Amino acid sequence: MDVSWEPVEQGEGTGVLLGYEIRYWKDGDKEEAADRVRTAGLVTSAHVTGLNPNTNYHVSVRAYNRAGTGPPSASTNVTTTRPPPKRPPGNISWTFSGSTVSIKWDPVVAKADESAVTGYKMLYRQDSHSAPTLYLASKSRIDIPIPEDFTHAFVQIRVTGPGGDGTPAEVHILRNSGT
Repeated sequence: MDVSWEPVEQGEGTGVLLGYEIRYWKDGDKEEAADRVRTAGLVTSAHVTGLNPNTNYHVSVRAYNRAGTGPPSASTNVTTTRPPPKRPPGNISWTFSGSTVSIKWDPVVAKADESAVTGYKMLYRQDSHSAPTLYLASKSRIDIPIPEDFTHAFVQIRVTGPGGDGTPAEVHILRNSGT
């Protein structure tokens, strides 16, 4: 969750601003039990991680100095996104055509408690020692250029969307096979 706020005005008697404290707690919990994240200096935004998916949180921000924390901002309600689909893409197959390998798979459909699928990420590695190349696809198919001496590659395909990245499906593509 990304949180941003307007800076507090500094004046005489307020002390030196050391940063801000973001407090967040689940709907139904008390603010006293809030988790906290602190920023340093004049930064007026923070990224909060480790939240539960599809959960309503209350968020407030306070400035702090050596004397402690100041009064809270008005709390804001934020609902985190649903998690990505748990199922990896299935029924992966491929065909070769000249200097291209076409890879396709069955599309993943999100369940009611999962976030929508907006696309797919594919990590492609020529061999176990090479750096992977990331490809993005909006549909359940992608064409990848391959070298003339291609023999095999390792591929991971996963869904992506507002809830993050899903579980990958892994396949080893061989020049002489198609599934």
